[in-house]
Amino acid sequence: MAAGGITDSRTARAAHALGAEGVFAGSVFIGTEESRVPQSVKDKIINANGLDLLLFRTLPDYYRSLPGKLADKLVSMDKAGASNEELAQTMGGLRGLRIGMLEGNTDEGYIALGTGIGNIRSIKSVAEVVNELAIC
Repeated sequence: MAAGGITDSRTARAAHALGAEGVFAGSVFIGTEESRVPQSVKDKIINANGLDLLLFRTLPDYYRSLPGKLADKLVSMDKAGASNEELAQTMGGLRGLRIGMLEGNTDEGYIALGTGIGNIRSIKSVAEVVNELAIC
């Protein structure tokens, strides 16, 4: 299985060429027609690229988020040496994710995505995404 950056037939084929028997795609499905995220979040996804994402430590590991008030604060805290526990508490756990992803509020929440978002340029149906990933 290959994971990370799998967003279209090109990246799925590349994973297959490198020996993967299957792919795990995440961010590409967040921006689909059927996804529950608000249109404002989908618009941010299709207008962003991997370099726009902010990286910060937390529990259990690292998160990448589109910029916003909370994500900016988390990056500042991380750079200042805050502990993983302090960062996790400020994130609000899944509450912060829900507020950012499902409500589109990046002042109090964060929008966690992977670096492959640079390849997502339009809103597609889940069926279109699956068909494209299954080409290989």
